[in-house]
Amino acid sequence: MAIKRKQGFANAENLKARGVKARRIDEEDLADRLSELPDDVILHIMSSLPMKEAVRTCILSTRWKDLFTSISNIELDGVLRKRALRNRFMEFVDGFLSLRKDISVDRFRLCYGPGIDHRKINEWILHFTDLEFGVFTCKTLLTLRLFNLPSLVLTIPTHCCLPNLKGLHLTFLKFSDDESIRRLLSSCNSLEELLVQSCELSNLNKLSVCHPTLKRLTISGGFIAPSCEVEINTPNLVFFDFGCVYCKETRLLLRNLNSLSEARIYIGFIAMASNYCNDTDSVFDVMRALSCVQSFHLTGICSEIQAMLQRPSLIPEFPNLTFLKMGTCNAGWENMLVRCPCLETLAFELEDVDPVDWRTPKKYPSCLRHHIKAIKIFALKRKNVEFQLVEYLLKKAGVLESLTVDIKA
Repeated sequence: MAIKRKQGFANAENLKARGVKARRIDEEDLADRLSELPDDVILHIMSSLPMKEAVRTCILSTRWKDLFTSISNIELDGVLRKRALRNRFMEFVDGFLSLRKDISVDRFRLCYGPGIDHRKINEWILHFTDLEFGVFTCKTLLTLRLFNLPSLVLTIPTHCCLPNLKGLHLTFLKFSDDESIRRLLSSCNSLEELLVQSCELSNLNKLSVCHPTLKRLTISGGFIAPSCEVEINTPNLVFFDFGCVYCKETRLLLRNLNSLSEARIYIGFIAMASNYCNDTDSVFDVMRALSCVQSFHLTGICSEIQAMLQRPSLIPEFPNLTFLKMGTCNAGWENMLVRCPCLETLAFELEDVDPVDWRTPKKYPSCLRHHIKAIKIFALKRKNVEFQLVEYLLKKAGVLESLTVDIKA
């Protein structure tokens, strides 16, 4: 019995050994078959791998040693806590770029955190933008995101050509002059989405976004100089978000927005100061240009919005508006509703609002009586004036179906 048991164990060990050996042969055979593939096929496979996995292939054989440096999708992640890891990351990127050949780039993504040398970041970015096949001349590029180039004033090359670019995101950038940003936008014949967020625009005399194919436009967080002129001429635009630091002298020219469906506007983004003043007339110009929208988010400094609401005869009619979100419940808010005959959803954002007292509206908007089916109150702080607002709306909303109240903690 003991002998049979030993023989059974021996057979099991032999089978196991054979299986391991067979696996090794299969893996070696697979590796050999991969090596027989042409470089462009191997690079196509490697480009779909995470960067770490692509780098690890260099140990497979001599042929694979530097092959990873020719991949077309480059993603570099330098968000690291330990200094030693950050130093190794910078050394790796320097070495990677020094070995890289003149091969086109389909995608380039660089993430970095504190502790990464800003001078190196600029060098890495410029390595791609200075190459003949760089990002500004890539004919197959669909999306381009340029984010936070420290101490770098971006100058767009004269030969910039991005014929298939659909999405362009510019964040925390500074352009050298008007012509540079104009050259970039005019080179994108198929552009559908443009985001300009927290960019340094104070050195521009004119920011012109005139694009026939653009569908989504966001300009927010930056400072626009008093002498600057902002022109938006986009006949196919469906979404517009504008919230920049501007003042009375800044000219906002909004034209050909007949296709616009949703607009988000922050009025009076800056705090009132001696060199900045209320310019309600320019606010009405903006409102008139956006009067065709179906969804409208109107927020901003209370005093500026209230100044506008106190001149109801100048508020344009919004015949297509079905969703309205306002950032205040100060006196005169009902004047806006009077100009929205088809409104179905009304929302108040009370996050930054501190109303002192409640004033019963002088007018009873017909949309509140006959059309508004949903009311939403955000960031309610349990103040008496806010409860009076809710009570009034519940009494006057004749066809109300839904009430949502978000109470601020």
